[in-house]
Amino acid sequence: MRVALVVPPWGPDDIRANDTRGIAGCWPTPGMQYIAAVLRERGHEVAYLEGFFHSSDDMRKRVAEFGAQALGVYVISLLWHKASPFIEAVRRDNPSIFTFIGGHGATSMPERMLSECPGLDAVVIGEGEATAGEMIDAVACGTPLDGVAGLAFRNPSGGIVRTANRPLVEDLDSLPFPAVDLCEMDRYYPSFEQVSTVPVMQTLASRGCSGTCLYCYKMYGRRIRLRDPKRVVDEIEYYVKRYGAREIKFWDEHFTYSHAHTYAFCEELTKRGLNVRWWCSCRADAVDRKILRAMKDSGCWCINFGVESGVQKNLDTLVKREKLERIELAVRMAHSVGIKTHTTYIFGIPGETFEEGLKTIEFAKRLGSFTVEFFPITPFPGTALYRGVEQGRYGSMSSRL
Repeated sequence: MRVALVVPPWGPDDIRANDTRGIAGCWPTPGMQYIAAVLRERGHEVAYLEGFFHSSDDMRKRVAEFGAQALGVYVISLLWHKASPFIEAVRRDNPSIFTFIGGHGATSMPERMLSECPGLDAVVIGEGEATAGEMIDAVACGTPLDGVAGLAFRNPSGGIVRTANRPLVEDLDSLPFPAVDLCEMDRYYPSFEQVSTVPVMQTLASRGCSGTCLYCYKMYGRRIRLRDPKRVVDEIEYYVKRYGAREIKFWDEHFTYSHAHTYAFCEELTKRGLNVRWWCSCRADAVDRKILRAMKDSGCWCINFGVESGVQKNLDTLVKREKLERIELAVRMAHSVGIKTHTTYIFGIPGETFEEGLKTIEFAKRLGSFTVEFFPITPFPGTALYRGVEQGRYGSMSSRL
């Protein structure tokens, strides 16, 4: 089949506060690149369209010119108001096209999105590679979708069917490399605070996070699965040779979960002599001076630590399971070995006072990170925070959002 994979039309206004819209960038969507690679591996023809670069009308025209028989749209909850009308418009252009969505937002509320968007046929729930592949194979062959695990779909009578849950991908190395060649790579650019040089590419060395944070949605589960470090470096080497990459951004939620895995990656990257810099995210309680030195020696220039608050009570409310003293120690150790830090903070934590917000600012100043970001707390669907807002447990917070 001809499958068009689309990130719906969006811009900095949709995800950024006024003061930071001018410095916002755009990265390719890793999950969509993996889906594209799997579909292509199964013999389907795939087009990839990025809504940051194209208007809705332009993308509809490109979908039509491609002759798409299926349309897959990436959905986060913040962009559902853009994705839904785009799907309906494409359906009007081509009533026979098969439409589906995937992503964090889609996974968190599949039945609701099917109910709100009559032009939508199916929702891929969770990790989408196997589900999307089997679904498109079934559509191509005209076979029923109820045998495809990890799916919610509209049956001919108009009702909604949800199939059995899809197990997580156990062997991440079984997946092909992301289909970056289908993207307009020369048009993407990162936000200013996340890179030190260009060209920059992105990758993942693991999926999943063992954290319990109140505000985070665990689409990839709480069990961390690791890729073979050699295969990770194989991917990086491809980006260096094919795209001239000088820096790599890791999207892992918990990069140093396994020190043995991190050491093996650092050793392999150094052995290959690829001379790339890299950026990752770590928990503060999962680094020590030894691992930080190994990371620095292999090219790590900056680590993102999600600090969130400078008040221990508020960290406990968020179920961060970290202590302020340990966070400060991790940042100091990183700085001492020559790694810069990027730290993030949240305002509006349930029960937080104005004075505590000021304490968070003072804590951020004391840490002295290279760059910092402050966010208003947001109850994303599927999170414990969202459920608490629905149940009225955070009424004072929800009235401020």
